[in-house]
Amino acid sequence: MSSRRQGSRPLLGVLAMTLVLCLPTGTARATGEEDLSAVPFAQLVQREVVSASTLVRQISDSPSAVAIVTAEDIRAYGYRSIADVINGMRGLYTTGDRRYAYMGGRGFGAPGDYTGRIMVLIDGYVTQDSLFNQAYIDESGLLDLALVERVEYVPGTGSVTYGNNAMLGIINIVTRKGGSLNALQLSTEAGSHDAYRQRVSYGKRFENGADVVLSASSYDAAGQNLYFPAYDTPATNGGWANGIDGERNKRFFGKFSYEGLVVEAGYVDRQKTVPTKATAYSVFNTPFTIDDANGYLNASYETDIGLYLYSASRFYFGHYAHEGHRVIDDLTTPYAQRKHRAEWWGLDQKFVGKWFANHSILFGMEYRNDFSQYLSRAYFYPDGTIDSASRVRENYARNTTSVYVADEYRFHDRWRLNVGARFDKASDLDGNWSPRVALIFQPDFRTTLKASYSEAFRMPNADDRSFYGTQAMPEYVKAKEFVAQHDLDRRMRLTGTVYEYRRMDQMIDVTGNGDYAAVGNSRSRGLELEFEARWDNGVRLRSSGAWQDARDTTGQDAVNSPNVLGKFQITAPLPGDWLRAGLETQYLGARLTAERRRLGGVALANLTFTNARSWHGVTASFSVRNLFDRDYEVVSPFTWAPGTGIDSLRMDGRTYWVQLNLDL
Repeated sequence: MSSRRQGSRPLLGVLAMTLVLCLPTGTARATGEEDLSAVPFAQLVQREVVSASTLVRQISDSPSAVAIVTAEDIRAYGYRSIADVINGMRGLYTTGDRRYAYMGGRGFGAPGDYTGRIMVLIDGYVTQDSLFNQAYIDESGLLDLALVERVEYVPGTGSVTYGNNAMLGIINIVTRKGGSLNALQLSTEAGSHDAYRQRVSYGKRFENGADVVLSASSYDAAGQNLYFPAYDTPATNGGWANGIDGERNKRFFGKFSYEGLVVEAGYVDRQKTVPTKATAYSVFNTPFTIDDANGYLNASYETDIGLYLYSASRFYFGHYAHEGHRVIDDLTTPYAQRKHRAEWWGLDQKFVGKWFANHSILFGMEYRNDFSQYLSRAYFYPDGTIDSASRVRENYARNTTSVYVADEYRFHDRWRLNVGARFDKASDLDGNWSPRVALIFQPDFRTTLKASYSEAFRMPNADDRSFYGTQAMPEYVKAKEFVAQHDLDRRMRLTGTVYEYRRMDQMIDVTGNGDYAAVGNSRSRGLELEFEARWDNGVRLRSSGAWQDARDTTGQDAVNSPNVLGKFQITAPLPGDWLRAGLETQYLGARLTAERRRLGGVALANLTFTNARSWHGVTASFSVRNLFDRDYEVVSPFTWAPGTGIDSLRMDGRTYWVQLNLDL
């Protein structure tokens, strides 16, 4: 019997206890939290999307078909990470190599490609580190989902407002307010493969209007023994990696709000033992550990300056550190170490002016200083001493000054014109413009049509500069998009999107011998459809389908880019109204590996039960992932042993997860 099945057994006994705790029908917990699922669609998409300011967000996001996942959705479908949330969104998917989770969609998602072309924010703070432009969406992420009020996905370029990295879309994570918790909450969780999480959170809104959230948590998973057919030889333990799939983290978060002032900080330290042969020089079935520490401080202040001018000011500071240790296939220096760190700070000042009738003018500037970007690689002799001759230390830095302006002009009751541009000048690069123009037409109060054209870019990060040297150049994209939204009634909405992205100046090997140049061009186009509905009996439904056609820099089908994606989610109260069930199904179409091998499509189902009402302050949930125990593979970034099958990785079968919360 496989170890993944053995690891699931202890959780079966917890199911009965959880369902018992779900049964009581005591009074609902009064949290003061607004149920966004009950807000009409037209109002919901006007809520805080991406930006902190209402006017700022209406200007910057009105051309987009915004997707929103609320805290109620997160609980109903048993999401445990931002990657889970992303997998439930239209047109997006994630893959993993048992180190990190990576995001894909709309023609991007090359295996192992860090999530640097779609920007991930927390309350407007850009979470990407400044070494790899990686957004951490798994257990290395900065937030527990219990602290998330909603997650917003804005497809299309967002560089007018946010500049570098917002090439293909923006995901903003909005954190909860203390008033929505209104308690001291203790939480314990347990899952398959000996995974456990503990959390303590406190939230309160005081009579003077001050609002506080504090939280700390820890996560520990022993992992599982994993079988890799590519290494099935006596010399490599028959292809089994034993006892090297563990993971743990510690998270801290705090937020203080008072009137227009918000100060928040977060920190995560995650250690992962990697069971794969993650590099060509690694030795299979030997410890390969990585440690990522990520922290930030974000302070903002919003106020009206007179009758026609609004101000949003923000200061931020970020820190990232990575340390990796592994055994390599070198008898002289068998131990390798990677030790990287980065720090940055910035100031952003936005204004919104309403001086002219039918105009909302956004303008501002941002200064960012990536003052420390340090990369270190070292090798050690068997006795633990360092090989100083092979040690590499690299230091980089960059400061970027940006100015931007946008205007939304309502020139008719049914027509709006949205135009904007941003100019970014980095200390080591020429300046880059990011223009956008969009036309919005509302033929009636139920229908909205949006057509947009935009351009965006991504600067080479420190890792790019280290690998490509002076050849490292910015990458560009030109995007066209048409969106149609129609409310069938106040509780049902249809959304359709047609898009085309053309990416330019991508780094490619022009000779096949490691000579790289920024001359690659690729193209993706696609269609997305989504239906959303809710009914008075408490049933909520969302279903989406996406078709995409992506061509790489050689004109061939892009790697790890499925032509078809499908999502179906439904959550409903069960008879008696004491228990709610959430069923989610996902279809990931056929994909090509790096060796041009096609992986078949796979359909997965997840089932979650939650108690609809608390019992003496206790709430509970029970989730089953991969309900039908499907065997499936995802595309891997490993390419150094062609023909052995390492270009794909087998994912987990059926797993279980239980959560208990106590509000005091």
